[in-house]
Amino acid sequence: MKKLICILLILGMVSWLWVNTAQAATTDTFQITVTCNFLAIVLKDYTGTTDYTTWAIGQQAENTPTTMTQTEGIMVDNTSNVATDLSAWVSEQATNWTNGASAAENVYKLEMQCFSSSQTNPNLDTPVTITATTEGSANEIKDNLSATTDQWSYAKFTTPTSTASGSQQTITVTIKVATHS
Repeated sequence: MKKLICILLILGMVSWLWVNTAQAATTDTFQITVTCNFLAIVLKDYTGTTDYTTWAIGQQAENTPTTMTQTEGIMVDNTSNVATDLSAWVSEQATNWTNGASAAENVYKLEMQCFSSSQTNPNLDTPVTITATTEGSANEIKDNLSATTDQWSYAKFTTPTSTASGSQQTITVTIKVATHS
């Protein structure tokens, strides 16, 4: 009888150990964390408070260069989360004029330059001439702009050397952000 009680006691302990032993996992989980490249800019006035709309140059003599003042400057509010490039092109041409590498008869010259801060007296010492008229041939005005870093862009406009029209001309310029290549 003592043997039987010992055997039953040993079997009970073995059963208890078997029940309380951890079983191998048959499932597990993992997480995926991803962030998409996000590209976004908004053109604002030089203070960054209102949307930029028009640079009203006014009436100018032929072959006259005019540079934006500080208050006429464009703040490119960059909320992109990756390094970017900024480019510009004339997306809507004037009625009687075209843009070119230099001013000529019925041809104006448009130059742009970006700065890391608003400029009291914009000095366009290394401007980019905007000769492009399509997005595919856009002129790069800022290379490798860090994520969420704003830029202040200023333009210099030179009227044609002569013109067949004295009527007001309106030109639309588009600035685009793209992932830095």
